[in-house]
Amino acid sequence: MESAGDLPQPQEGMSEPSPAPTVYEGMSADELYELGKRNFKELRDYAEAAECFSRCLELRSSGNPLDHQLRECYLWYADSLLTKEEESQAMFPSDIDAGTESDLPTAESVLKAATEEASDETLAFEAFQIAHACYSDFLSSCTLQGAELEKEVLDASYCLVRLGDMFFTNNQFKEAAEEYERAVELRRKYHLGERHLASLYVSLAQCQMFSGNLSVSLGTFNMVKELLGRLLVGELAEDERQRMQDTLEDVDLQINDLRKLIDSTPAQTARPGSQCEAASLVPQTTDTFDERTLDTASKSAVINVSENTTGSKRRIDISGMYK
Repeated sequence: MESAGDLPQPQEGMSEPSPAPTVYEGMSADELYELGKRNFKELRDYAEAAECFSRCLELRSSGNPLDHQLRECYLWYADSLLTKEEESQAMFPSDIDAGTESDLPTAESVLKAATEEASDETLAFEAFQIAHACYSDFLSSCTLQGAELEKEVLDASYCLVRLGDMFFTNNQFKEAAEEYERAVELRRKYHLGERHLASLYVSLAQCQMFSGNLSVSLGTFNMVKELLGRLLVGELAEDERQRMQDTLEDVDLQINDLRKLIDSTPAQTARPGSQCEAASLVPQTTDTFDERTLDTASKSAVINVSENTTGSKRRIDISGMYK
């Protein structure tokens, strides 16, 4: 985890924000924040949501743009930008492979780019990085317990999930797997329950499969099967139980197809990225952070191990599982 001293320092001479439309004039940071959440959650106007969160950050970040108190606003801003791109199917391909935790962008550069000609996906990628850094700083010293701590860990790991989603969309499966693994490690570190791990392992297994690591992917899918089996014997709401049961059935189908493919081609390794057009497969999440509810219009990831071999596509539905 990086300390604030390890991050690029704020730069002088940040350009002035562009003139605000009349609708935003006189609005406080808190009002912009609440309006952004309403645009995202109720109106599904992700462009307006991003505008609100961007202006909120401009007002709140003048003292210390890397203040961990900004963590949730950065996360909302990033997710608004990314969801907007996902809704328009404008993400594939893009240039997001240069961002790593060792070269985080400055918070000022993200806010400045919001007024210039930077792509929304690039802005989202950088904002997720900064959000995760803010969450990491917060978690390193927080004394929260119980549900409050769980929410912070879920939000922090959600930054990593979304970074993984972006790499996945760009057929960068190795990088995507690394982000999903980091999310798993963070949730395990804080002892979050298994119900918060299932969807991450599904995404990880897909990355392994699309990278050509079929045997490793098979092992991960088997882990998911065991995990879902344990969850299904517990107390669950009926709709959640049905979703998990559907997912388990799809995982079983995927396991069978992988076994057939491995048995039929023991000496071959699938070419990374050859199994799918990943842009159409990435799980579409529209997390609310208050109530983790997904967009009901886009719920699943299609998995196609080998059309030539199996002749069918398997759809693993992870709706309601990105917890």
